[in-house]
Amino acid sequence: MRFRFCGDLDCPDWVLAEIATLSKITSVKMKLLCNQVLADLLGGSIDYDKVNKITSDAKYETGDVKASIACLSFILSSAGKYGVDSEALSNELQQLGLPKEHSTSLCKSYGDKLVSLQEEFRRQSLQCKLTN
Repeated sequence: MRFRFCGDLDCPDWVLAEIATLSKITSVKMKLLCNQVLADLLGGSIDYDKVNKITSDAKYETGDVKASIACLSFILSSAGKYGVDSEALSNELQQLGLPKEHSTSLCKSYGDKLVSLQEEFRRQSLQCKLTN
């Protein structure tokens, strides 16, 4: 199956595996984790102390925390890169097995930062001047 947030390609297997890991935290904590990842994508940094507090009740190991951050980073950056709207992203994530409450939380954070995310990607992209 093809997904818009993956550039109309199949979703990578590792993302599918991490969706199960992301399902272990609450939807509120999903939103907090997304905000940390979005801050990183927008040029800030991730506060790993906060991330560890967010994921502590789900009993995430260090590898799970890193994989969850990588998965969210992939989902959010790819969706922004391909201009996927929040509603379509939510539907696609639910098709992949992410609970509705979790995908709603993720997409709320994503929708709030979509314009900033796309501006940051444009700023970071390679640009060449035309010479005559």
